[in-house]
Amino acid sequence: MHSIRLKMAAITIAAVMTSILALGGIGILTIGAESDRSSAEKMSLLSENTQLKLDAYLESIEQSVNMAIRMANDSLDDPDIVFLGNSGTPDMVAKLDAAFARHCAEVEHAFSSIANSTNGVVTYYYCINADYGSNEHGFFWSRVEEEGFVKQPPLDSRDLDRNDIEHTTWYYSPLKANAAVWVGPYKAHYLNERWTVSYVTPIMHHGFVVGVLGMDILFDTIVAQAEEVQVYDSGFAFLMDRNGNLLYHPDMEISTDLVEFNQGLSRDLLKRRSSGDMLVRYTRNGEPWQLAFSSINDDYKVAVTAPVSEITAYQRHLVLIIMLVAVVILAVFTVVTLLLMNKLTKPLMRLTSASEKLMAGEYEVELEYEGHDEVGTLTRAFRQMRDHLKLYISDLNNRAYTDAMTGVKNKGAFDAFAARLDNAIKLGGAQTPSFAIAMLDCNNLKKINDLYGHDHGDLYLKTACSLICKTFNHSPVFRLGGDEFAALLQQQDYDDREALMAEFDAMAEAVNANAREPWERVDISKGLAVFRPHIDENVEQVLHRADEMMYREKRRARKDRG
Repeated sequence: MHSIRLKMAAITIAAVMTSILALGGIGILTIGAESDRSSAEKMSLLSENTQLKLDAYLESIEQSVNMAIRMANDSLDDPDIVFLGNSGTPDMVAKLDAAFARHCAEVEHAFSSIANSTNGVVTYYYCINADYGSNEHGFFWSRVEEEGFVKQPPLDSRDLDRNDIEHTTWYYSPLKANAAVWVGPYKAHYLNERWTVSYVTPIMHHGFVVGVLGMDILFDTIVAQAEEVQVYDSGFAFLMDRNGNLLYHPDMEISTDLVEFNQGLSRDLLKRRSSGDMLVRYTRNGEPWQLAFSSINDDYKVAVTAPVSEITAYQRHLVLIIMLVAVVILAVFTVVTLLLMNKLTKPLMRLTSASEKLMAGEYEVELEYEGHDEVGTLTRAFRQMRDHLKLYISDLNNRAYTDAMTGVKNKGAFDAFAARLDNAIKLGGAQTPSFAIAMLDCNNLKKINDLYGHDHGDLYLKTACSLICKTFNHSPVFRLGGDEFAALLQQQDYDDREALMAEFDAMAEAVNANAREPWERVDISKGLAVFRPHIDENVEQVLHRADEMMYREKRRARKDRG
């Protein structure tokens, strides 16, 4: 009696400990997964909020320039504003200069009012193309190091070197794009080499470039807004261009390669429009960090980053609580179990537990008790009943999941396979499967049934099924319907899928060459679809795509036959 009590107590305590560890582990993993999802969502939201703020600011600059564009275009309706080139008479040139003077004065007056009401603008200008107007060069106003806008000598397009991209991008970039564009940051020669961002647009008249009109803001204005972003305790925001090249970083120079100095980042990743809800983690100075970024006006990106230790601080706190609670529960339950366990209840509880599992469909329950008392006899009888039931259920499963005519798996078996794959797809990560589905349809089955009888139709299906199984001999083959088969390709067959499809055609031709009767031939339309992670959500989508490919081939074959 004493020995049985100790054995059962030890088993019970071990079971409880295993359950607590399993549940605790699941809880910790769940908290970790939820924490990762929540942190990625929070970081993404933070980057999106910063992006929206900067988008709104840059959009205000665009709206201001667009108002000036409309004014400039309306003012170009003057009939004296024409492109003369080298063919104008002195009188025509004089009229053009006078018209250009009026045009620039009107635009300057309107632009002045617009610029004074636009936050952050340091310059506004209109640089006239020297090929269009020889004596009028536009205007240029700046308030860099000034309390208000001060008129400066106009920017002369004749002084601009097309090859000096760093300093003349504000002029030639909109001409190249033939549209309003954001340029920069670049060192503006007319602002004492300050880092500048410009929104500039070409002004066109009858297909000729009249000039370039635009506004400038100091890049420091955008940087200041990024610096205001609070990312946990020690995180920060930084700026990149559309290709992921560093524009501003509190600890790095602009020319620094962000990918080279931060393990875990890739150029392909940083070229995306945004990180979305993706969990992006990398190593910075030997410490794990997390990153999220969003695009601003399709020209710039703002990124927010913070140490993973700060992001997961609450998660670690919850894990500690779970571990403490698990230890307390284990200690209390162990004491209670030792006090209440006795010779009879322990073996009977095992049998009760085993019978409940058997009712739930778990036929692999173990019954290890080998005593020679009544409980031992009952255990052996229960074990024999379990084995008989397992054989019976196994036989039923074979019948339920096997196609009676061809001997391959049926639609029910395919649904069971698909359910397991769908579960692995939902889990994602390392559990994400790699597979393809080959869909095969036996053509002319109805014709053979009608002309030669269903017995010959069955022979036709068996011949086709035999060839399918022979080709995909390492993959499960299913009969989904009357004349439809599917092969689920994984591992080596998945890697060799294209070769197997070609091999199937070759084998079909060989069979057909030796066939004497229509039901001995193999006329099959087929389609192959590969599972695409992050695009396909389940097996049904892959099957549907394979089915479409198969019907496409069937229609093409009918068309070829006329």
